[in-house]
Amino acid sequence: MIGLFAIGAGSALIILYYYLESPHLISKDQAFEDALKFGGWNKTQLVNETVDMKLLQTKTNGVAFVLDDKTLKSEPYPVSQTYRSEIDEYVWQVKITKKLDEYHSHEWSYLIDASNGTLIDSGNHGIEYPRSLNDTSP
Repeated sequence: MIGLFAIGAGSALIILYYYLESPHLISKDQAFEDALKFGGWNKTQLVNETVDMKLLQTKTNGVAFVLDDKTLKSEPYPVSQTYRSEIDEYVWQVKITKKLDEYHSHEWSYLIDASNGTLIDSGNHGIEYPRSLNDTSP
């Protein structure tokens, strides 16, 4: 009887430890909903647009690791971060791209704190795709 109690108490302590040590992050779906809210979008406006979402873990020197949002394991490549943040902060990067024509598009980006869903930074800008090497027009 005492042995079963000890096993149960030990298991509970291990579960509590892992719960307290693991980050509690908002889901990808919640980050998407937050980006819609911050940008004044609705889902029907984005039917034909490209939406790219990445979970980032910030590091030093302007670098962040892309994480798998289910396992929190990092991808084998870092990406640059252009915003100020704490080291080891978790951030959802949401990019919405609307293609205007063959060479131009418009991109909106939202950086959302993955721990509480607050907006860290946002921006929008036009993008011009490079023309082919054979194109001699000005």
